[in-house]
Amino acid sequence: MDGVQISLGSFLDYMRSTPRGCAGIVRDQREIYLDETSMAWAFYGPFRLALQRAVTSPDAVEIVAAAVRQARPVQQPHFRQLHAGFERWWGRAKATGLPTVATRWEISGLAITISERSSLALRHRDGRTEVVLPYLKEPQLGTDSANLALRVLERAMPALRPGATPMVLDVRRGKPLRLRKNANRVELDALLAAEAAKYLAHWTAVAGAPAASSDVVFRPGLVSGSSRAAGI
Repeated sequence: MDGVQISLGSFLDYMRSTPRGCAGIVRDQREIYLDETSMAWAFYGPFRLALQRAVTSPDAVEIVAAAVRQARPVQQPHFRQLHAGFERWWGRAKATGLPTVATRWEISGLAITISERSSLALRHRDGRTEVVLPYLKEPQLGTDSANLALRVLERAMPALRPGATPMVLDVRRGKPLRLRKNANRVELDALLAAEAAKYLAHWTAVAGAPAASSDVVFRPGLVSGSSRAAGI
């Protein structure tokens, strides 16, 4: 693999985590990097796949409900909450699912990946299109954390779906989060650069990887389906 990479969802978890939690996330990512059969990312995998199918189906709520019924006992309470939140949001969304693509955005030497499995693309009745990052975890997602993920999506949008706008969906609460037009994007980019540098410092400490450069670049190429570092 060329350099260090992490999925946008995992990077969002990292940015909003405690110092101890950050170290745990880096260890998990190192496990995925070393072992392509690792299932460290798989807890929410079936629900993510259900969301992908649901937004392109006329029976979206039932597809998600089926994922709840098929879940393991440890997953079921979480999947039930996610299903309830999805149902509330989807009833208001009035949107149609579109195909998704994969890409990555690089900052401070860290590649942040967005895969087909981790995002949704929607077309609304008024013609607007959005690329959506579903947030599935239990703690409520704050605006400050969401804005950082939204900015990554915005920077990657030329490769994801030109002309679309980003949205993060807090699925459990059925709450869409969008970046304000007057958001301070220079400040968000600086915060992202700092978080990326911190992640690479953690990675170096855990894995003994060489320090990365501080250049910020954008590469709209697709993420390899065999990539072992990002999860979903």
